[in-house]
Amino acid sequence: MNAESTVFRASRPAVVVAPGGDGARAAAWLLALPMRLAASPLGRRLLAAVALGVVLVATVGYLYDSPDPARAAGSFRPAGLAVEAPAASAGPAAAGRQTAAAPARKTPAPGPAEVAAAWWAARQKVAVDKVRSLQQRRISATETQVLVVAQAAGSRMPSGFVTVRKGPSGWKVP
Repeated sequence: MNAESTVFRASRPAVVVAPGGDGARAAAWLLALPMRLAASPLGRRLLAAVALGVVLVATVGYLYDSPDPARAAGSFRPAGLAVEAPAASAGPAAAGRQTAAAPARKTPAPGPAEVAAAWWAARQKVAVDKVRSLQQRRISATETQVLVVAQAAGSRMPSGFVTVRKGPSGWKVP
């Protein structure tokens, strides 16, 4: 046998399945299954449930694949740290555009979370950046409870609710 003969003829014969064999019968049965199910009321309900399930799975999959819109990078800050003024973060060109009506203070007054975190840090004798506010519960228009946790020495993490009240000069712990 020479090298050219294998181009025209396979070295081994292929496996041939008879057209009326078991494989063709199984394929025909599998392809006819949805039509047989649709013939009965229970089958139609089952097909409708399967179709609804496929649509819901595809929708949830699409929602998880789509990214959420990006938030501003400055929206999160540790408790106790003041927010930068927009003019300072925009650069020197924006600082030169301030008018006479611009507010005199560059940083806004601290909110209830920052005040509670600073008070809790002083009480636990830790740095302010080691304290986080976890949640706020509004009691009234002038009173808020803030849940704070401090990362103290070792594995201690004392936490507690701190009540802060808003007065004419801002938020204070009573």
